[in-house]
Amino acid sequence: MPLRMKGLRFIGLFLFLPAMLQAFTPSLSDSLLRALDSAHGKEKISLLIKLSEQNRDKSVYDSKKYNKEAFQLSQKEGYDNMMGLASKSMGVSYFYWGDMKKAFDHFKAGLHYYKKGRDKEGQSNCLNDIGLVYESWAIFDSAAYYYKASYNIEEELKNVEGAATSLINMGNIDYYRNNYQGALNNYFHALKNFTIKSNSLGMAMAYNSLSIIYKQLNDFSTALDYLRKAKNIYTNTDGNDLRLSRVLNNMADIYNDHFKEYKKAEILYEKVLKIKERLGLKTGVALVKSNIGILYGHMGNLSLALKYFDESRKLFEEIGDKTGLSMVYQNRGNTWLEAGYYKKALKEFQKSLAISKKVGLKDYTTNNYRGIFKCYAELGQYKNFDKYYNLYEQSRDTLSEKPGKAQIAELEAHYKIDSLLKRSMALKAESRSKELKLKRYHVLSITLVLVVILLILILILYKRAKAEVKKYKVKE
Repeated sequence: MPLRMKGLRFIGLFLFLPAMLQAFTPSLSDSLLRALDSAHGKEKISLLIKLSEQNRDKSVYDSKKYNKEAFQLSQKEGYDNMMGLASKSMGVSYFYWGDMKKAFDHFKAGLHYYKKGRDKEGQSNCLNDIGLVYESWAIFDSAAYYYKASYNIEEELKNVEGAATSLINMGNIDYYRNNYQGALNNYFHALKNFTIKSNSLGMAMAYNSLSIIYKQLNDFSTALDYLRKAKNIYTNTDGNDLRLSRVLNNMADIYNDHFKEYKKAEILYEKVLKIKERLGLKTGVALVKSNIGILYGHMGNLSLALKYFDESRKLFEEIGDKTGLSMVYQNRGNTWLEAGYYKKALKEFQKSLAISKKVGLKDYTTNNYRGIFKCYAELGQYKNFDKYYNLYEQSRDTLSEKPGKAQIAELEAHYKIDSLLKRSMALKAESRSKELKLKRYHVLSITLVLVVILLILILILYKRAKAEVKKYKVKE
């Protein structure tokens, strides 16, 4: 039997996608439509954009229609910033629908209008979103450029939380480049910013990101600890199904690949798949189906594994996601290799390699070399084995070294996350105590006022009664 290989995951953009893409929220369309009747100007434009966003997962036609109305009204009134907002919002919708080209065009348009309107915050948001599209296309140098540009604006505006979101994105690019220390540095910095601001959703995003790196460093217990922290936050806040699904997916990966607890992994993957399908997220569905394929491969159910891989591949082809395609072919190769079908595995690794070399996915390329030399070894083709083994060793040498425990401890100490968290909790407790005292003061004040009013009423009634008695006596 061949050595059991770990399935490679596409764990960048769609597993810890930052706050640019908000999770879907319950429909408010009816109330928005009622408010639209009496709205004018910027208020009406804002309502139209909200209606467009509310219809993302319900009606593509209505979503586009409301956004078009918002943009045309903004154009008519000469509101550059509102044109920027409408363009950006439509870009987010196309991003969700998997049309990256149109998403890119709208984000670029949004950046143009925000520049005309001199809206720095809007420019930063669009720069961040353009970076996300480049990341999805695996054009990491361009993604890094736009993320850094977004970060610089947030720093200029002294927007701590906005800067933290950019740091998460910059860390993602470090991850893709195998610069794990750089990724950890950015993620810890982001976590510090979010903790200072008591932004629990931001903290959950940073926890999820940190878990990815600890997983890569084979510290699975720490990775799960961070994922549990993120899960607790998302579970206890409304409208975060999308983010929760990413956390559950990452937990399932660890149970599947490293702890071999396949039943736990299967339950989690099924939950994730239901969320992704309900939200209509093609990329998310494609990703989790590939992961389920890996799971069934580990469980020895080859036909079911291949079924999920094929469904995943078709979705990635439809979206035009090259990183996803390279991942699926590699995962198929690992599954065929694990099952002992070396020629079939070789073909899959070669397909994955052609893509990974073209778009510069170094980690994928290295893993493809490894899969290929193992296939040639099993097939007895030793000349080819030597060639790809040497390529594998050379590519490993070019990868950045993983940080050691001392370096990680130094980063953790530098950002003092635990002490910041304790301080944040203490401040929250102090704030709650002050709120409670203030409420008690208000209740006491109201009670005293009521007592005074009651006493005045009693005095008035007493005087009236006394006067009536006096009149009665006079009459007698």
